[in-house]
Amino acid sequence: MKRILRGSVVAAAVVLAAGCASHSDLSKPQTQDNFGVNMARQNLWREAMFRFKRAVDINPGDAMAHNNLAVAYEANGDFDNARKEYLQALKLDRSNEYIQKNYSRYVEFLSRNKKRTAPKAAAASTSSTPSMPAAGSSVIDTAPPTKPEATQQPRPTAPPATPPTDIPQPQPPQPTPPPTPPPPGGAR
Repeated sequence: MKRILRGSVVAAAVVLAAGCASHSDLSKPQTQDNFGVNMARQNLWREAMFRFKRAVDINPGDAMAHNNLAVAYEANGDFDNARKEYLQALKLDRSNEYIQKNYSRYVEFLSRNKKRTAPKAAAASTSSTPSMPAAGSSVIDTAPPTKPEATQQPRPTAPPATPPTDIPQPQPPQPTPPPTPPPPGGAR
């Protein structure tokens, strides 16, 4: 009985040791990077950014850690830091196609965004061009302040109460004609 008990204790100790050995070492950059990727997949970008920063701090020469940190900055809206990290990643590994693809996607996103905001900014600056007062005169601005631009898309309004005209109106029921008798001499 003692032998069985010792055997089960030894087996339990081996299982426990194996479980502890599989515990991740958080001082390794790869562990931080993997954890950050898992957080990003769950859309927990702030936690992902924290983990990618830790991976970069542990190993500043890891181009993919810089790339992942850049993606996290971009997802959080910090485009200046994203650009810095993308450029650092490219500096460390110029031939990495994955980093090149992410950076070109980032540049394309920024250029599209600037094209959208440029006409609005130009229209705002031309419509509110103030005239300079004469020297020695005082100016009191009595005009209402300029209207701020919406930062969110306007919400859709309710559809009109009238029914659409392209749907055909129901017709009154038509009387059905009497069935026609079969022709004489059988069916042909």
